[in-house]
Amino acid sequence: MANLIDLEKTRKHLALALEVVRHDRWVFGGLRDGRLRVIGDSETEKEPPVQPIFMQLSHLSRRCLFERHPIAVSSVVDPVGYDDWERDWPALIYVPIGVPKTRPVGLLIVGCSKEHWYTQDEIDYVAALGVTLTASVSSLTGPLGRLNVDERHAAQLIAEGLSDSEVAQALAIEPDAAHQLADAVLRKLSLRSRFDLRDLFPYHTRIRPHLV
Repeated sequence: MANLIDLEKTRKHLALALEVVRHDRWVFGGLRDGRLRVIGDSETEKEPPVQPIFMQLSHLSRRCLFERHPIAVSSVVDPVGYDDWERDWPALIYVPIGVPKTRPVGLLIVGCSKEHWYTQDEIDYVAALGVTLTASVSSLTGPLGRLNVDERHAAQLIAEGLSDSEVAQALAIEPDAAHQLADAVLRKLSLRSRFDLRDLFPYHTRIRPHLV
C-alpha cells in the first residue's frame, strides 16, 4: 500500500533527489486561475509561508505547459541581477507536473545562478521528478483539494482498492464512519464509482477488482 500523501516528505524527497542536479533554487506548484500556486520553494523551506503564494506564469512556463514537455534554457552571460530569477539566471529547466501526454496539473522549475549547460540526462531526470509529483500536487490544487484531511486519506485508500472495512482498519475508525467518508468523497468529487478514484492517484493505485 502506498504511503499517504505527506507534503513535508514530498518537499524533503524532492530536495534530496535534486542534489544530483546542479542548481541553486527549485520551485514547484499547481496551476490555478492561470497562475502557479507555490507548494514548495527551496528558498523558503526553512520558514514556509503561512499564506498561499502565487506566481505569474512566465512565457517559458506557459510554453512548457502548452507543449507538455520539458524546456531547458542556457546562457553564457553572467546574471545581471537576482530580482527575477527566471529572467536573470543563465540556466533553467521547466518541466510539467502530470501524467505524460495529458494536461499538466503543475510545474517544476529548477534554476542555476551560474553559467551551466544542462545535459539531456539532467533534463530527463528532472522531467521524471515532475511526474512523481503528480499525486501530491493534485491533492492540494486539483479536485482532491475539495476534501478535508480524513477524506483525502480515505480517498487514496479507496483508490488502492480497499473496502470500507479495510479503510476503517487502516484509519482506526468504525466501519460506519469509513462508509460515510467514502460517500463524502464521491459526492464532493462528483464521482459515480469508487473505481473512478484511480485517475486521481495515477501513480499510487493498486486496484483489486473484487473490492470495487
